[in-house]
Amino acid sequence: MIIKGLIEPISSAFVNLVNADFSAKQRGLRISEERILQDGSPESPLDSIQVQIANVESKFASAISENGEITVEGRVKDGIPHLTKVGSFEMDVSLEGSIIVCRQVDQPGMIGKVGSVLGEENVNVSFMTVGRIAPRKHAVMAIGVDEQPSKETLKKIGDIPAIEEFVFLKL
Repeated sequence: MIIKGLIEPISSAFVNLVNADFSAKQRGLRISEERILQDGSPESPLDSIQVQIANVESKFASAISENGEITVEGRVKDGIPHLTKVGSFEMDVSLEGSIIVCRQVDQPGMIGKVGSVLGEENVNVSFMTVGRIAPRKHAVMAIGVDEQPSKETLKKIGDIPAIEEFVFLKL
């Protein structure tokens, strides 16, 4: 599924679970998988997953870790996938619907400013969470939305002075 998700947006061909590995190899991608057994049993279900992607550009630079790779982590909670880490930022985001992810300066009022922009444009917020490295430094805010914001709405969010970058994800 991860390989399919990486290849599908850049492929003109139909990508599915059967041909995803082949499509990746055709594009010169090297895929490696490492499984670490938590309790010594190969039968135990997958608890978490970390994906690292090297030598590519990111639409969201904050996902790039100290070693220059795009790094994201996740786990399944109650049958629902959750994003638990983006780059160096820890968070807990349910991967359902549509999400706006913003990197910003961690300062008072940011939740309200972004929420106000969305409210003015009649975009309903389903959840919001913030992950940060340290108070008053940088943070990543994830906002679940019920409707797809217009390009103008996303531009207004990007124009908020403390917002350094953002990406809209339709899941």
